[in-house]
Amino acid sequence: MQEDFLDDLGDLGFTARFKRISDTLVYSAREHYKQINIGIEPNWHLIFLLLKKEGQLTVTDISQRLRFSHPAVIKITKQMKQGGYLESLVDPKDRRKQFLSLSKKALRELPGFEEEWANILGVIRGFVDDALLQGLYRLEQNLNEKSFTSRYAERYGKQRASPPGKFTIRNAKPSEFGAVGKLMVQVYSRLDGFPDRHEQPEYYEMLANIGSLTKKPRAALLVAVAPRGEILGGVVYFGDMQYYGSGGTATLEKDASGFRLLAVDHKARGLGIGKQLTQECIERTKASGRSQLIIHTTKAMQTAWKMYENMGFKRSGDLDFMQGDLPVFGFRMPL
Repeated sequence: MQEDFLDDLGDLGFTARFKRISDTLVYSAREHYKQINIGIEPNWHLIFLLLKKEGQLTVTDISQRLRFSHPAVIKITKQMKQGGYLESLVDPKDRRKQFLSLSKKALRELPGFEEEWANILGVIRGFVDDALLQGLYRLEQNLNEKSFTSRYAERYGKQRASPPGKFTIRNAKPSEFGAVGKLMVQVYSRLDGFPDRHEQPEYYEMLANIGSLTKKPRAALLVAVAPRGEILGGVVYFGDMQYYGSGGTATLEKDASGFRLLAVDHKARGLGIGKQLTQECIERTKASGRSQLIIHTTKAMQTAWKMYENMGFKRSGDLDFMQGDLPVFGFRMPL
């Protein structure tokens, strides 16, 4: 038997083994479907079962629920529609939005599919044990909690385009929420031309309690942390724009992520912290498969404004709004 090069690589073959196992299982399932004359693809069962449960969903909804990229869901649902298994309905309130649901053909054939999926599951359980499934679950949880890039920086003291060993980017711990809130209040209260606490007390209350925003679905408080644990900066990332919380029309945007409330400690200016927090939000948006990243800023934040433009954000006047007497300006970055 020919030697397996991945065995020689050891742990360096980690990701390649995942790809090879996935390809093998998909190919085997596809061949099995052909043999029993079922005209569907192996990955369609997820959408069949999700729509059976929910009734109707948009492509964006499906992408978020499965944590698949938006282009991947578009490709799968297009194939399912061509096979006659999905129907689409235009939302009368927003002509840009389409709801997908199972067709009469899908509902008629679904009981047979579910019986076959149960049989396939029985075969899989013969060679996949619960320990492996729990391990995969923990792996996904760990990657969602902290990205590969942040883990690399934490281990080797390196960060994208930043001085070695200065800081790392990661999700804030609940025990750090208070410190981040205090930093937010200090930074925003010092901005020239920005409303003070007496003018907008509710806004500063939100800053002080910044950690509460992580209760929103798909929201994360990201922080830049010094080697000794000092919080140098933070930002709130929103994977779902309906929870973005700004004025104007931003919360109605589809296929988009956003971030708000970027703040960097004055003592840590010039280290590239704001840029790296922004870059982490960009990477998370790309990984989610969404097509754009949305942000807001004000004239009082000229340093941030210039940084955003240099990184590729474009002014988008349709996102502008007034925060009391303060004009707030919207930006988009197509991805």
